Formats: sequence, C-alpha cells, structure tokens
Amino acid sequence: MTLWSAWLNNITEGRSAGVVEPLDDYIASQKYGLTEEELADYFEAFIKGDRYPAFDNKMLSFPPNRSMQVMYYNVDWLKKLGYENPPETWDEFYEMCKAATDKEAGTFGYAIAPGASLFANMIWSRGGEILSADGKEVRFTEEPGIETLKFIKKLVDEGLAYQIAERYGDQTDFANEKVLFTFGSTAGLPYYAKAVGGRFEWSIAPMPHETPEPVVDMYGPSICVFKTTPEKQLASWLFLKWFTAPKQTARWAIATGYFPVRKSAAESEVMKEHFAKNPLYEKAFSFLPYAKTEPTIAGWQTVRDALYNAMVAVIAGEKTPEEALAEAATEAEAVIK
Repeated sequence: MTLWSAWLNNITEGRSAGVVEPLDDYIASQKYGLTEEELADYFEAFIKGDRYPAFDNKMLSFPPNRSMQVMYYNVDWLKKLGYENPPETWDEFYEMCKAATDKEAGTFGYAIAPGASLFANMIWSRGGEILSADGKEVRFTEEPGIETLKFIKKLVDEGLAYQIAERYGDQTDFANEKVLFTFGSTAGLPYYAKAVGGRFEWSIAPMPHETPEPVVDMYGPSICVFKTTPEKQLASWLFLKWFTAPKQTARWAIATGYFPVRKSAAESEVMKEHFAKNPLYEKAFSFLPYAKTEPTIAGWQTVRDALYNAMVAVIAGEKTPEEALAEAATEAEAVIK
C-alpha cells in the first residue's frame, strides 16, 4: 500500500513514525508538479489545512474532499415565531430557542449532539482558539471556551435545549419538529432531506457568531503517500494530482456529497447542474470562504475526547465549565508534551 486515507492527526502520527513522505517537492516539480495557476485553483482553506506546523509547515497530505459544520433550522417554524432570518449572533440564537420552547407541546430550541468539532466551532465563533498556532499550548481554557460551556449550560438549565440520547437523535427530533435548531455536517444534507420528507421548509446557515464574519469548521480525511520507493511515491503523487483534477473532483463530489477541491470544478456544467438540483448543497458551498480547520497535531483525537467529556460533564451538571476545561487541559497538555 502506498496511499493512505486518514484524518490529519493520524497522518501526523505517521510522519512522526517516519512512514509518511512530504509532498512539497512533488508539487513544486516542473515536470510532475502543479503550476502556479493550478495550485491557485485549489481552495486555499483546503490546502492550508494539509500543512503541518509541527513539521515545518510541510504538505504531508492532500485533500480529496471536505465537508463542514452548519446550523440546520426549520424555516416554517421560525416564520411562525415571527422571524424572517436565522440567528446570526448567540443572543439571537438564545432568543429564538426561548421562543420555540413549549413544555406543554414538548418542543425545544436546540438538540445538542456534543462533540469536539461543535465545541471548536463555538469557540471560534466567539473569537477564541483551541490551541496556539504552533499546536503546543492549550487555549480552550480562555474566556471564549468558558463562555461557550456557560452558554450551553444556560440553555439546558432553562429547559431550552437537551443532550440527545442516541446517535442522530438530533436529526430525528428535527424532522419530527421537536427542535428548531441542530448543528451537524453538510454530509448529512441528504439524510435530513429524507427524514423531513418535504413536510416543512428547512435550511442551513453558518453557526451564530460574535466575530465580524462567520466561521465554519471544515473537516474530512486526507490522503498521504507512504515512504516506499521513488517510483511508487511518484506514481502515488501522480494519482493524487489526477484524482483532484477538476473533472475527477467534480464527479467525486457529486457521488459522495462532499465538496470539490478545485474552484474550476465548481464552475463546470456538471457541478452547475448538481447545484441546481441541490440548492442547499450550493448554499453550503458558498460558506467555504469562512472555513477553518482543526489542529493537525499528533494525539488530536485524545484532545477531542477530552473536549467531548468536558461538554458532557457540564451539561450533566457534574462539573463547572472552569473545572471541566481545566481537566481537559491537563489531558491535552500531557498529549501535546
């Protein structure tokens, strides 16, 4: 095997073990690489996300596709409540959750599916960071992180939100008009469509934010090249170059529901037809300028688990936000060091 599709933190660990080959020289090769025009055709956020600060910002992997975190909302329900547009700030989100909550009717504002990607996006939406730029220092214990968990706890304590009991329970409750809002991946668009079944109008938007512009967490596995022989490594790179060419990346995006990695692919006739048939997919695609990726450090999954546990502990009332994040920071720092 010469190619490996994996999450970025796993690729970091592969490089640490000495089995992953950097792609910088292949990309820069006059004979086999990408021209400046071709490289500029890739979405900047996609390429930037596959550079690894811990390894001199080298390109250790290449993005075949991406999805992102968005807010799902019930358009018809919002209009009945007197709102024409989804919330752009967290204060507006709270107000709309409160308006949607009815104990007698059994309705709520928000069904919470705890997760590190959700938490990361919420912190970014408040101008904070998860880790320092070099990935060596914890920053989620700062004010934006604390405020994020305090806000979630407030929603739960006031009966405006609840933690889902089973996987995809938020999608089910959204389809049954039990909740006004959920957050999830754009990869879930066809599943939401199937669950709702045309019973009401729904849509998506970037997460509410206190920053000047929205921020959306963009994620997905990348492909790296294993150290083997020069011939096999070159062949692997040439496959990646072909696979992410406009025609192929468009076909792959349509088949999988993910986003193409090239700007010109989005302008092709086949993608324009796909956009026309899937307007919410096209809407999600328009959020790409706001995309940001999670840290690419070894042990990131352990950090993700710690953040998930912190969210659950606060929702359950077992720890204060400060206590939960301090405990998560201890776990994260041990992995980082």
